[in-house]
Amino acid sequence: TYYYENGICLLEFLNPTLLSTLANKEDNPTLKEAMKGPDAASFCKAMENEISTLEKMRAYIVVDRSEATSKPISSVWALRRKRYPDGSVRKLKARICARGFEQREGIDYFETYAPVVQWISVRIVLVMTILLGLHTTQIDYTSAFMQATLEEDVFVEMPPGFEQEGKVWKLTQAIYGLKQSPRAFFEFSKQKLIKLGFHQSIADPCLFISPTVVCLIYVDDAIFVYKSEDEVDKLTEKMAALDILFEVEDDVAGYLGVHIERNPEKGTITLSQKGLIQRIIEAMHLDGDSVTSSVPVKSFLPLDKDGEPPTELYSYASVAGMLQYLQLTTRPDISFAVSQVCRYIYSPKRSHEKAMERIGLYLKETREGGLVFRPKQTASNKFCNIDVYVDADFASGWGTEEGTNPDSVKSRTGYIVEIMGCPIIWCSKLQPCIATSTMEAEYTALSMALCAAIPLLYITNSIHNGFDFHASKKVTFKATVHEDNMGALKLAQLEPGRHTPRSKFYALKMHWFRSWLKPDTEGIAEIDIVHCDTSNQKADFLTKALVPAKFVACCQLSLGW
Repeated sequence: TYYYENGICLLEFLNPTLLSTLANKEDNPTLKEAMKGPDAASFCKAMENEISTLEKMRAYIVVDRSEATSKPISSVWALRRKRYPDGSVRKLKARICARGFEQREGIDYFETYAPVVQWISVRIVLVMTILLGLHTTQIDYTSAFMQATLEEDVFVEMPPGFEQEGKVWKLTQAIYGLKQSPRAFFEFSKQKLIKLGFHQSIADPCLFISPTVVCLIYVDDAIFVYKSEDEVDKLTEKMAALDILFEVEDDVAGYLGVHIERNPEKGTITLSQKGLIQRIIEAMHLDGDSVTSSVPVKSFLPLDKDGEPPTELYSYASVAGMLQYLQLTTRPDISFAVSQVCRYIYSPKRSHEKAMERIGLYLKETREGGLVFRPKQTASNKFCNIDVYVDADFASGWGTEEGTNPDSVKSRTGYIVEIMGCPIIWCSKLQPCIATSTMEAEYTALSMALCAAIPLLYITNSIHNGFDFHASKKVTFKATVHEDNMGALKLAQLEPGRHTPRSKFYALKMHWFRSWLKPDTEGIAEIDIVHCDTSNQKADFLTKALVPAKFVACCQLSLGW
């Protein structure tokens, strides 16, 4: 979403998946480019294998064009070099895809929505594997979409290089590119897992739980977590009996471009994206530069309406998309810096490019870094501790922006939500409304943080109950919120209905979380809000630019390095 201010387009939210593919063009060549490249023979072989797979799965029927009851959709080859998280080539793939944008609603398709697993759930499961000594196995579905049956009659032109005059395909199975294919495959996976004894979690629709195994699904990639190694062997045998095509990839080492490294001796899991960092550095032409940066951001990044125009030596939007995915998955240390540069994605100036390049130089200095999970073991299994560190920077842009720009007086919220000392959720963003005092800015940040933390209680409870390790004990999930502003702290601890003379003007939507602070029937509060000294405020680097020494201290507290 975006809006205009003084004739300049400013970004409020960016979905990184919209832009990240622009930077990976060499890994996704067109048919013409592939046939002229060094891997032409290998791509031809991959195309033949794709047609062979379609035939074996009876994904289509060749019919006369005159038999088509709707206009055939054109098809195209999607070619790809799949890489490991470190950037090395894993294999070459060829997919025949339908051009779904030619489909007509109500004729070629109806429902299209299909969920994908939340990274929150993945992180929680990884933490649980350390705490409970669980095993993991990754499953890759073979020709995933084509295992799902289509309910609609869809006709497709035969693929380039394999045409037959006067003939078209009538699809019986879903293929890539159709609008309904993701939904059809998700419904296929869901039905099969239910037959295998799983039930779907209400907290995350892509989280499936059985008495012995927990499953996380992201389209055709699935992670199975289990107590005994025998369990996954039994499960895969049952999956094969149900005619599910898949490949077992042993322990989870890479998931959605994230490298997962286990260290059983230290009891840690490290998530990193060295391959993506290298692509970011190369995209901005920083790989040959020996200069690096110890911090990703130096100061608040203003609008710079009359500033120097951009050089446009690289795609600003494309790099912003990659940076967004990086900070959302493994690098909260760059969240504040990325939030700033992404606001100007539609109208960057040279100053914004320099700010983005500074992030690149910082990543070059810290490319080995990532997110280290080192759960804090407790003496008792009765509590699963959730800690929320929340901070706000009041009127963060005041004095650096034009007075006519209302964003100059908006405060910034930053928070980190941890489970057993491991970061699960983090955020750095401008507050939607303008706060008129430091206490109001901090209280607004507190409300925003609890909007993320409270649903986490349900997800964590759902996952924990799925492992069925504490059937004889009630496990209580207790959240502690660490707030460094005494005014916001005192206001938050007032019972619902009470307020200070100034806080009565705060929006009612900010007071909703107070009911969660009441003790339950056992006298235990679901959420506690306590004072946190600024020196221990882990969210400090999400709200402002810090000097190197303080920034490094924050990284050590939050990321573990």
